[in-house]
This record gives sequence, C-alpha cells and structure tokens, in this order.
Amino acid sequence: MIWPSPQHSDAPGRSRIFLYLGLTAVFLLLSYQLVLNRELLGSVADWASESAFPSLGFDSSHNTTDASAIGIADANDNDNGSLSATNDGHSINPPSPSTTPSKSINFGIPISTPSTTVPAIPMQTPTLPREKELVFAAMLKNNMSWVTENLPEWHSNIYRVDATPEQAELTVPANRGNEAMVFLTYIIDRYHSLPDVSIYLHGGRYQWHNDNPLYDSVISVRDLQPTFVRTAGYVNLRCTWAIGCPAELEPARYYRERPDDQDHITAVVFPDSFAQLFPDIEMPERVGVPCCSQFALSREKIHERPLEDYIWVRQWLLDSPLDASITGRVFEYSWHIMFGKPTQFCLDPKQCFCNTYGYCDMSDEDLQQQWQWRGQSLPDGWPNVPDAPTQAHLTGEPEAEAESESEAEPKPETNDSAEQSLKQTSEQPPAQRKRDDSKISSRKRSLALADEMLDISDASRQALRDASV
Repeated sequence: MIWPSPQHSDAPGRSRIFLYLGLTAVFLLLSYQLVLNRELLGSVADWASESAFPSLGFDSSHNTTDASAIGIADANDNDNGSLSATNDGHSINPPSPSTTPSKSINFGIPISTPSTTVPAIPMQTPTLPREKELVFAAMLKNNMSWVTENLPEWHSNIYRVDATPEQAELTVPANRGNEAMVFLTYIIDRYHSLPDVSIYLHGGRYQWHNDNPLYDSVISVRDLQPTFVRTAGYVNLRCTWAIGCPAELEPARYYRERPDDQDHITAVVFPDSFAQLFPDIEMPERVGVPCCSQFALSREKIHERPLEDYIWVRQWLLDSPLDASITGRVFEYSWHIMFGKPTQFCLDPKQCFCNTYGYCDMSDEDLQQQWQWRGQSLPDGWPNVPDAPTQAHLTGEPEAEAESESEAEPKPETNDSAEQSLKQTSEQPPAQRKRDDSKISSRKRSLALADEMLDISDASRQALRDASV
C-alpha cells in the first residue's frame, strides 16, 4: 500500500477552515449573550426602581423606604421589659416590617428581586419593669386626682369598673365581684410585665378600714415597706384584727351542717365556693384574715401560679350566679390562700405594724389608737371635723390650746373639789368642749353601727364594739 506524501495532502487547509468557523461561532454567541444580559438587567432595574430609563444600577432617589410604611415600633413605648409594648395594662403587639414579595421576570429563568429593605434599626434594650405600681378599683364618678397629687412617684392603674373601653383607658370584662374583678384583670393583663411590688386598693382616699388614725390610703402607701413585701410575697395592708380575726369563717362545719345563717351569708356560701376555687386543698375548719381586700404582692409570688389559673378564677367570677357583693366577700377571705398563706392568717398586730409599715416599738395604747371603729362611713368632711386626729395626736406632741384674755387670768383657789371640777369643765376652751361632745356622739354612733354591720361573725361584731371611739 502506498501512503500519500505530505506535499499531496490538503489536511492543513481544512483544519484552518474549521478553526476559523469555530472562532466565528464563539464570537457570535458571546455577542448575543452580552446583548441579552444587558436587556435583562435593564428590565430588572426598571421594575425595581420604577424608572423609565433602564440602567445597570438603581436610581438612588428611589432607594429610600418610608419608615412609616414599614411600621417600626418605638422601643421607648415598652415600659415593661417585654417584647410587646404595653399601655397601662393592655398588651399591644408592635407591627413587624413587611417583606417585599419575590418577583420573576418571564425569561424562562426566575430572577430574585434585589433587596430594597431598609437596614434593620438596632433594638434598644427593653426598659426594666417598674419597681412599684398601684392598682385601684374605682368607678367613673370617683375623683382620683388625689393619687397623682400625693403619690406622684408611683405608677397608678385606675380601673373604672362601670365604664366601657371608650369611656376609660382601663376597665374590666364585667362589673362583677367588686374589687376582685379589677385585681384579677390587672394580674392577667400584666402577668408578663409585672412590677417588683404591686399594691391593690379601693378607689377612695379615706376608707374606714385603712389602718391608721386618719384612715388615709396615702399614709398606707407611703409607709409600706417594699422590702418586706418582696420577702413575704403577700402582705395584707391591715394589721388590726377587727374584722376577720382570729377566725371569721368555719367552712368545714358549715359544709357538714349546712346551717341557715342569714346573718352571715358569706359563711354559708363559702364552703362550696372554696371547693371550686381550691379543689386541691382540704376544706379548712377555720378561715381568718384581717379584712378588707387591700394587699400588696411581689412579682415572684404572683408568678408562682400560671397565668391560666388567674384566667380560670376570673371566669369563675364571671359565671357565678351569686350576687357580686357576695362573691367579692368570698375573695376577701381567699386572697391569702390563693397566694400560699395558711387559711388562718392573723399576725401579731405589733409585729405586723413593724414589718409592714415600720411602726416598731408600739405600746398597747398606740395599738388602740392606731385604728378605731367609726362606722363604714366616715363623718362628712373627714378629716376636717372636730374629733379627727390632729397632727399633734399623730406625732405624740402636746396640743396647744388658744386661750382668751379672760381665760388667761389667774383663777381663785378653792378647797371644794366638786366646785373646782365643775368650774374646770365650764371653763374648757370652746374647741375642746366641741371635740369632747363630738367624741361622745361618735362613740354612740359607732356602737350602734357595730350591731347593724351586715355579714360578719359575732366575734367580729364584738371586736367592733371594743374598737369604738
């Protein structure tokens, strides 16, 4: 076989032709791809920036996002250290920034939209929970200006039980159970943002059961020892035993005997209510605690029970067929049990006043003067009445009496004691005589009202007589 010689072969020519054709094809493909990509990028830029002129970048004039459209929450509104802002007890969830939906250009290949989201604003450190707050059960007619005027350092939550949400900033689902509905609603509203110490009070400044000579809620709040509340968890604002101690109710006996005690309705309904509210606690023989549903709690004590417990108890209050005044009384003798105290929880008054208010080294006379029974309604115009305690009485200072010129003259001496006593009585300053007369009248009134007091035990009724001014 004869192989062709090199000079007769045309292989080099054909190779060059194939090479040229290949290079030409590659060049055409690259050119086409470049044109295609430029058009695609321009279309994406037009869509994203809404510009009429296609470009490879974004028009900076269209790259600013209105913060109001994203709904950024003001971190300063969160006073309670939680992720949800609160407005005096009502939870408000801040809106989350909206995300731009992804788009695809219909060229067969999905294209992700360039991000135009404003860089995330660093969240401020949440405000720590408040140290102390007040919770009031009030009505629309109550003037609560005394709170801000006298206790400006306290944050106050004033629930208007007879108001609609349009009428008041804070209200309750229904006006049931007196102050119990307010106290439970606050705990439910604020369970995740509770202060260190919260105090639960009635709406009026002067209350007959406030444990100080002026019956003044301002004094009770100012003198309360927050450190003791943090230690004890639950602290009744009342140390005096009348009414409620040493034992106001006998649930086990009433449960067994079912007496028809119309003078003490709370004692009659309490056993069944207790069994529903505290199914895991044995029916107690006696329940005793100083009245009258005003107390302080630590955050830790409230958190010993889950939120669901308080929601369930409030629903029980809403569903109960009992009159609101009766269910309120049931809770009056249940709060201390709910917060882990013994069913009979009557502390030594001297120790109680020392721990709760810092009134230490009180004598028996001091204890007697600390609270006296005047009736459920204080005298009109209180405390600006003749027999109200004066600043001198409160501080233990001698009270100066103004004398007229005739009263200042030396009085003739006499050996007749009866005549001298009569003269001393008749020569008393008018203000002193008026105060003494008022005190006698007030005592008669208090004794009478002790017998008319509704829905208390015989022991409490006698304690009121003993505490009459």
